[in-house]
Amino acid sequence: DTPYKQELEETLFEIADVVVADSISQSIVRGDIAHAIRNNTISEDNIIELGNIISGKCQGRINDNQITIADLTGLAVQDIKIAKAVYDATKGSDTLWER
Repeated sequence: DTPYKQELEETLFEIADVVVADSISQSIVRGDIAHAIRNNTISEDNIIELGNIISGKCQGRINDNQITIADLTGLAVQDIKIAKAVYDATKGSDTLWER
């Protein structure tokens, strides 16, 4: 993401029950959340970090009727862990990239 990239209208954040970011500090300067903050549609207090939901520190959606917007701007450490998990899961298998 970049500070100017926008894929969602910031007004969508007005109807969201839960707004999730991979990094609050990063999302307030880049990505869709940044546009919503700059236009005073939401504040930083409205954002929950994904890691806090996964670890149980914060609650995400409480029912299927709630609307969640997740704006993941990309964290290298998460990308590396995901790539490693995929590599480890396929190591020794006959995958296309091993041919």
